[in-house]
Amino acid sequence: MTADQETRTILRTPAPPSDPTAPDPTANERRMAELQAELLHVSRITAMGDMASALAHELNQPLSAIVNYLKGSSRLLDAPEIPRAELKEALEKAAEQALRAGTIIRRLRDFVARGETTRRMENLTEVVQEAGALALIGARGAGVQVRFINDRGVDLVLVDKVQIQQVLLNLIRNGVDAMTDSPLKDLSITVEPGPAGFAQVIVADSGPGVSPDIASQLFQPFVSTKPAGLGVGLSISRTIVEAHGGRIWVETAPGGGAAFHLTLPTDTPETL
Repeated sequence: MTADQETRTILRTPAPPSDPTAPDPTANERRMAELQAELLHVSRITAMGDMASALAHELNQPLSAIVNYLKGSSRLLDAPEIPRAELKEALEKAAEQALRAGTIIRRLRDFVARGETTRRMENLTEVVQEAGALALIGARGAGVQVRFINDRGVDLVLVDKVQIQQVLLNLIRNGVDAMTDSPLKDLSITVEPGPAGFAQVIVADSGPGVSPDIASQLFQPFVSTKPAGLGVGLSISRTIVEAHGGRIWVETAPGGGAAFHLTLPTDTPETL
């Protein structure tokens, strides 16, 4: 050993023995994720339960039409000379109504299905319109006028489709409910560019709006403007949107009422 060299003694502290009774952080995180997924699933089932009568009415229309078209076809077959053109038209209309009923059922099945969280690039306009078709079942019969406003510059967003449709369904149904006693029942659903790297969806109603005192805590658990509301829908919505990297907030709509805004990441280098 030279004069420039020295001997160092490195003391290593042995790791303490593992405690088999200590909680596993990974297992806890996995359990929390499972509980959150279960909560989201239950909230979707609850939303469909709240809409049960409207859904039954919406399905009854195409099913009744199918029965009528098929009965009419049967009578045409009993004619001495079968009017083939009329028979073909009746059968085609019955098929259209069957497809309509099938579409309603498919949307319901996809919405309430229990599945893994999967984010992929989705067309935002299609996501919004599908959610709207489900959420607005029965709304037009209640006198609600609906406008979809889509900016052609907005295309893909990186989302879990079912979760974002859950948020949209909640916002749209809230808007419809808020206008129950309003003489004017206008609902607008707008898709437009948001801040850099994001798209924005705005659901605005012509109801009484949200007071500033409530607005500041509206997305907290167990806060609701509905007399019988549990106050969990908007809290869950905020959890979903923020998990996607976006924001959700409420403002006063230009003509009064409430305007709920949410942002979602788009297909850009800044967010992918």
